[in-house]
Amino acid sequence: MEPNPHLRDIVRASEDMRGRGRFVRLDRNERMTRFSDSEFQAMLSTLQQESLSAYPDSSPLLERLAAQVGLPADWISLTNGSDAAIRKLFQTFVRPHDTVLLADPTYAMYPIYTQMFGAVVDRVSYRTDRTLEVREFCDRLSLRPRVAALACPDQPTGAVLPLERLREIVAAARLHGALCIVDEAYYPFHPVTAAGLVTRTFSKIGGLAGLRLGYFVAQPEIGRLVDRVRGAHEVNGVAIQMGCFVVDHPEIGERCMRELEAGRTLLANVAADLGFGAPPSPTNFQLLELRPDVDPQAVVASLEQLGYLIKGGFTHPSVERCVRVTLAGPEILRPFAEALREVCARARV
Repeated sequence: MEPNPHLRDIVRASEDMRGRGRFVRLDRNERMTRFSDSEFQAMLSTLQQESLSAYPDSSPLLERLAAQVGLPADWISLTNGSDAAIRKLFQTFVRPHDTVLLADPTYAMYPIYTQMFGAVVDRVSYRTDRTLEVREFCDRLSLRPRVAALACPDQPTGAVLPLERLREIVAAARLHGALCIVDEAYYPFHPVTAAGLVTRTFSKIGGLAGLRLGYFVAQPEIGRLVDRVRGAHEVNGVAIQMGCFVVDHPEIGERCMRELEAGRTLLANVAADLGFGAPPSPTNFQLLELRPDVDPQAVVASLEQLGYLIKGGFTHPSVERCVRVTLAGPEILRPFAEALREVCARARV
């Protein structure tokens, strides 16, 4: 049986995770700093039999998030990670032959969801210095796309739009009848929010990538529309309980932030020694812009041979000389830095 015609050309990256356990995984922006033994045991101790056997009650987490965001609980919707929030927003509002406006490059699932729902992509390219031409983006909004999606910070660029520029884009989207999604997956590494219609995840600072927990913040009328495509009890009880624990214990995220910033400083110092750029990136990853005589793909392959996975192979001019490294504490990044020195000594064009 053939799929719907607009699905035929979609190519998805594999989610086969077999064998990854033998590597230090610095390629997917997961939280690499471990929970302490005491933290982990405290998390598990909050689970009860009903966490597994009963359909989940999301209200405890919704109430906590409402207090944290400073908005009523009916502005918040839980999802299976922020990715599911984006998918549901597209499913609710994007129609066949609509246009979706994106920055380029950006989160890979935006163009996939655009194609999945039969729409077409319009792109505004990042400059080679990884800044976005906001005026051009606003001008494209005058062509009345159905949705504009922006990640802030973005990835793989690490680019950040100042809040006043985001406000310009949101105002232009409102003027021209477009839904504007601001993806804040890396909040609070960049502790500035455009809360109004944003998506967030517990996968980064929260360290709960395996539980697939996220949420979006939107005006209640938008939330009620998106709720029509919600699966039954799609956020599980264990995820909700662990989300409550993380919100109740901000010191866990604060410790993680300190460790990652120490790791970032270490990596930036190594980059300077190697003659690489380390552009600002208020996220849990760091771009390294390699010298012209060092081949990024050779670096990725050589590091894999030494037991480290990082991300490379970018084709956009703003990041084609770059590799992306998930941040961790110095205990992980110090040996990684030595491996990087070793492979860069021999990874020439």
